[in-house]
Amino acid sequence: LDHGAITDLRRRMQIVFQDPFSSLSPRMRVAQIVGEGLQVHRSLSSGDVQKRVADALAEVGLSADIADRYPHEFSGGQRQRISIARAIILEPDFLVLDEPTSALDVSVQAQILNLLEEIQSRRGLAYLFITHDLGVVRYIADRVAVMYLGRIVEHGTTAELFASPQHPYTRALIDAVPQIGAELSPVISSGDVPSPLAPPPGCPFHPRCPLASERCHVERPSLHRQAGTTVACHHPLTAPDLAAT
Repeated sequence: LDHGAITDLRRRMQIVFQDPFSSLSPRMRVAQIVGEGLQVHRSLSSGDVQKRVADALAEVGLSADIADRYPHEFSGGQRQRISIARAIILEPDFLVLDEPTSALDVSVQAQILNLLEEIQSRRGLAYLFITHDLGVVRYIADRVAVMYLGRIVEHGTTAELFASPQHPYTRALIDAVPQIGAELSPVISSGDVPSPLAPPPGCPFHPRCPLASERCHVERPSLHRQAGTTVACHHPLTAPDLAAT
């Protein structure tokens, strides 16, 4: 891509970081933080920038009166709202949300998730939501990709993946979520996570997988369609050979 295309791509793709306490410059006022992208990607008067900043703050539930204040004057939830305002002010098509609620109190997490859903519905945005919280995944995602040691091991619609996980790692993650009144599920993974810098040969999950065979030790599985999801596993959980055992 040439410089112009890259610049436009950067405008159309924005990110909200995990930690609102470190992702906002303590030396900048809110108006500068939220409006900085406009200085790079738009040729606007100071009055127009001020209005755009006020509109973005209002969209995330904050008053324009806070524009001259500094990040340290706000709570974690308010800071994350400022981060979201910074991301949407350039009217992007795509947002990367990197654990946007994990650093927040539980009561605030729900508010931020609801806000993100409202913004997505209103603006028609696509989200790439990165999280380790399956409750959040189930609430906000349409499709899910499960990664292990940097590789996708299973992906599918949220409904399909939660109803019938095919990869043992996906099943272990779902079974690890406590359920009120439910019996404890058997642990289907054990051992330590290998180093991502020196992953094991074959399937990266085989040192911890109770279904691992000799093939898993030497041959990395490729992604293939299996019972509703796409999975990288030699022994998916609904495979005929497993069902017969």
